[in-house]
Amino acid sequence: MESYVLPHLPPNVRNVHIAYFENVANAPEIRARLVAAATAPGAEGDAARASVDFGFVEASLLVSKQHLVNGVLAAVLTSLPSDRQTTLPVPPTPKTRSHNLHSEILLALSPNNNITDAIRRHGVGDATTRLVVVRYADNTLAQEEIWAMIASVVRGTLTSLDELDNVNKPDWTRIDKLGEMNQQKVGDIMARKIAAVENIVAIKHAT
Repeated sequence: MESYVLPHLPPNVRNVHIAYFENVANAPEIRARLVAAATAPGAEGDAARASVDFGFVEASLLVSKQHLVNGVLAAVLTSLPSDRQTTLPVPPTPKTRSHNLHSEILLALSPNNNITDAIRRHGVGDATTRLVVVRYADNTLAQEEIWAMIASVVRGTLTSLDELDNVNKPDWTRIDKLGEMNQQKVGDIMARKIAAVENIVAIKHAT
């Protein structure tokens, strides 16, 4: 798992923890937990939501580590007030277009602004075997605690995030269809396709 401290962000979302798993064996269970937690009432529901308070990203649609980072940063930056002076001294609560900041990652990665479509395509599905888990946090939880929480949810092989740069791992058929690109996968064409997908996320939130 990789952890980052982003000092330019408010303290309540300044720490970002990212874990990448391959050979995930319990994707249907994770998805079922997310669905159940979303509607569970009372204290039991609060506990259920806290246990899965992560961004679950379908890694087969990520073309690179930079693609993921673009989405993670875009999600938080577009959810914070542009005028930081109006938020002091209390850290701002992100204002998201989707359910929460973690689901905002899925919307950031999607080429359109339909949250239902973004969750269906970029979120964990029953057939998911490669999964990225993201947690925005303050500094009250240590990295070890975050990891223990993630490990209690996902059964899979923790893998270096650098493996996201392996061009043979993405599901290019789905990516080509999603991005309306041609299906050639050789030489310079592949490099341009990766750059195009990365830039879709960056440009979408800059306009």
